[in-house]
Amino acid sequence: MNVAALAAAALLLACALRLRAARRLAPPLPPLPPAAEPPPTTILLPARDEAGQIEGCVRSLAAQRGAARVVVVDDHSTDATPRILARLAPELPSLRRLAARPLAPPWGGKLNALQSAIELEEEPPAPWLLFTDADTVHAPELLARAHAAAAEHALDALSLAGRQLCRGAGEALLVPAVFALLDSLLGDWRPHARGEARPPVANGQFFLLRRAALERAGGLARIAGDPLDDVALAAALAASGARVGFRRAGAALEVRMYRGLAAAMAGWRRNLALFLGRRPLRLTLLCALALAAPALLGVLLGTGAWVAALGLYLAGTVASALTREGADARWAPLWPAELTLLGATLALATIDRARGRTRWRGREIPLRQR
Repeated sequence: MNVAALAAAALLLACALRLRAARRLAPPLPPLPPAAEPPPTTILLPARDEAGQIEGCVRSLAAQRGAARVVVVDDHSTDATPRILARLAPELPSLRRLAARPLAPPWGGKLNALQSAIELEEEPPAPWLLFTDADTVHAPELLARAHAAAAEHALDALSLAGRQLCRGAGEALLVPAVFALLDSLLGDWRPHARGEARPPVANGQFFLLRRAALERAGGLARIAGDPLDDVALAAALAASGARVGFRRAGAALEVRMYRGLAAAMAGWRRNLALFLGRRPLRLTLLCALALAAPALLGVLLGTGAWVAALGLYLAGTVASALTREGADARWAPLWPAELTLLGATLALATIDRARGRTRWRGREIPLRQR
């Protein structure tokens, strides 16, 4: 039993140190260009029942440096989202509001809303588009810095990962663990930053792209029925010859994806079924690995192996603290709950993958077998 505890402790620390090193090597965004204005960009924001966060997002988009138009597409919201947008419109001259067209197969909700905006966009069309989500808040210089990053490596598209905000115990335990898992699977960020990695990686919370590159790739209609729209779009762009980059935005892009543990588990259950479900065996294996260390700790405590249990617990605490980038490290001592929540979410995602479908915001989402 002591050997198992030692092996588990060593594995936790090794994985944490490897992740920390990879994150430190990730190229940051270039600093704000001193004089040059970014090229004209149309920012497209689909919104469905986002009353709790839409205002902060829209205000941050309207404050972006450069000639940016902000188009918010209301995707048949049933809450106060339309009223909030109507109140903001008079004080934000760059803001335009649209209603998404009726949803019809094979279109998914977000892509349908984006396509609605593209079809109704006023002339002249901007050469660049930014797709973003309502759960984001953008620093005023973010768009200009993203354009600088795209120019640095002659990219046709650039997606950014932001800093995840957590409120309360549930979010603070689950969200950093999920991103530690995703970053570990990503590995070295540097080829992604240069647009050289295959397959390309993308994050729909910030996806900047040339309009001409989107048209060469067949437009959004090419991926209309794909529930993993950001990754599908990146793959379609790359297949058409576009250079697609992926970088870390840090504090310049703040994101609070879900509010509370129930919402976080539901959201990541869907996301992980989409992200990892294409390889069901890997999804199942990751679930087992996440649950193994807490289970072993319980066995050690139950059998009175106090020294081995203490060693594993301390190693897990250090490992959790090392991987909680941007999150409160004071939650690290609760790593058994952290990994248990991650394992449970992965287990639910595995069930959804086996069923071939999941749900999100009242809509059934098919999970394609690939």
